Amino acid sequence: MKRFLSIFIFCLLALSAYAQGNGELYAKVLQHEASFTLNSPSSGVLKVLTRVEVLDRKGLDAAAFVLYSDSFRSLSAFAGKIEAGGKVLKKLKTSDVKTVSAADGIASDASVSYYEPAAPYPFTVEYEYEVAYRKGLISFPAFIPVSDPDVSAEKLKYTLTVPAGREIQFYASKDPEKSSDGEEDGDVWDFGAFEAYVYEHMRPSIFEEIPFVYSAPVEFEYAGTKGSQKTWTESGMWLYSLQKDVLAIPDELRQKVNSLVSGISNEKQKIRILYDFLRENARYVSIQLGLGGLKPFSVEAVSQTGFGDCKALSVYMQALLEIAGIPSEYVVVNTSRSRLIPDYHTVGQMDHAMLCVPMDQDSLWVECTNPRLPLGYAHESVAGHEVLLVTDEGGKKVRVADYPDSLRVYSESVTVNLNEDASASCVASRHLLLDAAEPYVGFAALDSRAQFDALMGGTSLSPSEFKLLSVEDNFTSWVTMGEDRYVPEASVSYSFDVANYGKLTAGRIFLPLNPFSKRLSADRTERVNDFIRGTSRTYADTVVFVLPQAYVPESMPESSVIESPFGRLATELTYTPADMASATPGKIVVVQKLELFAGRFSRERYADYRTFARNVSRAYDSKIVLTSNS
Repeated sequence: MKRFLSIFIFCLLALSAYAQGNGELYAKVLQHEASFTLNSPSSGVLKVLTRVEVLDRKGLDAAAFVLYSDSFRSLSAFAGKIEAGGKVLKKLKTSDVKTVSAADGIASDASVSYYEPAAPYPFTVEYEYEVAYRKGLISFPAFIPVSDPDVSAEKLKYTLTVPAGREIQFYASKDPEKSSDGEEDGDVWDFGAFEAYVYEHMRPSIFEEIPFVYSAPVEFEYAGTKGSQKTWTESGMWLYSLQKDVLAIPDELRQKVNSLVSGISNEKQKIRILYDFLRENARYVSIQLGLGGLKPFSVEAVSQTGFGDCKALSVYMQALLEIAGIPSEYVVVNTSRSRLIPDYHTVGQMDHAMLCVPMDQDSLWVECTNPRLPLGYAHESVAGHEVLLVTDEGGKKVRVADYPDSLRVYSESVTVNLNEDASASCVASRHLLLDAAEPYVGFAALDSRAQFDALMGGTSLSPSEFKLLSVEDNFTSWVTMGEDRYVPEASVSYSFDVANYGKLTAGRIFLPLNPFSKRLSADRTERVNDFIRGTSRTYADTVVFVLPQAYVPESMPESSVIESPFGRLATELTYTPADMASATPGKIVVVQKLELFAGRFSRERYADYRTFARNVSRAYDSKIVLTSNS
């Protein structure tokens, strides 16, 4: 669920979605050298020189200039040029850079400046620019010179200069060379050349390959405040200090909450009432205001405007609970990484805020950004993740409990009432758990086309009639804690008619074995990278064919089991002949259960994986042949 705007821009997250690539070179970074100098605890300057040769339109992203600006940083100098065939086609100046607001309909100083080069291929674009930083820094500018696949680099270098004795921390793909002249300390990361990486399905993180540097001061000044990131305890203490003047509760809100929970003694029921109140009275808006987007809006502001970002809504919900006498703790988390970076205690690696309500047996994790999610459910972006509790005693790193993979089951069933002309009337159902159920929050309220696309997408069928029969879920049920953790569950029933479910030819009907057939991506003959499946999942399908009276099976696939280290597919078919005495039609029941196992597998095993994937596809694509018995 990537629905959240980050607490702080952290490039690890922006690079989590890879562009497609096929190993063909689209661009070359001829030179990318950056240097950041910390002039004082609250100011510094970044200088960048970059030259990129664009070989194909797919390499344009690598050559674009993009800069995020706000009251803490701004573009102070810019120049550049576009060259081709040894000639300068265009000289660039500041007026060529476009700037747009980065706020979501809210007055803000946040903006994005960009320039998109254009020229006949191949061409080279050069940028030389400076960015001024003021009012403090929690993190130094990140250095990620190559992030797109199929882009190589020839000269990459990053220099960080700070006043002598200033302690820093870093997370980088290599260690720096250090220097000091008594007045300034320097760290230099000289990466030299870099071969393009290749995008592949299920590949490991690109940060196992690309050069990168993240760095930050240990002691810092930021927007008139001072803090330390030496430990998570100290980082959390600073975050906690930002909330001191935002938690004041308006009298009107206090009276409203007291009236809502008056006479209710059950704590869980109170939380449910207040969670519903949050859903009805506040909405999420992506905004980055106040202390660089790190400080929440006040409770009063959310109460008056009815909107806020993840921080503001979490603090608002925290205030609602406080009025009801229920303690809770503010939580920050990285929704893309399940583990926080070791020995790098920066608040900049967090991108989301929520709440934790301590309970007798377990903690209740409350998602305030999207209160349509079931209360008590640790959704897929936080389950199993390390998070930081922000308390009056400082930050406390804890781990949100994950759900067992045995619950990650996606079930489909359909009864196919087949006619002699190969048309069919079908009644189907879909049963989903955990993150598979998340997209079905609010499903009943979708328009008919969106419902149709969600249920029939991925099949080869073209229904002539479609009807949603029922939608059931437990999304409003209360959570149970401890061993019996709440599991969101949704079931959808629907019917559809198909004019050509099977193919009728020469007195035979050829039927697809399973309209919900699965495809495992194995598009490369050779693998460059290891391949990873993060979680185990199970897909269970049941297809019941009710046969027309005049037809019997001529051939059916045999029941089988395909097993490998990567997964297991069991296929079982049974045929029950028609009973003329009771007018019971013949039936064929197909049950297929595909289990995909989690793990990291070496690229040398990819040939075995391709064999498994092909065998699975063949098993799903098998046909049943019916013949007329007249």
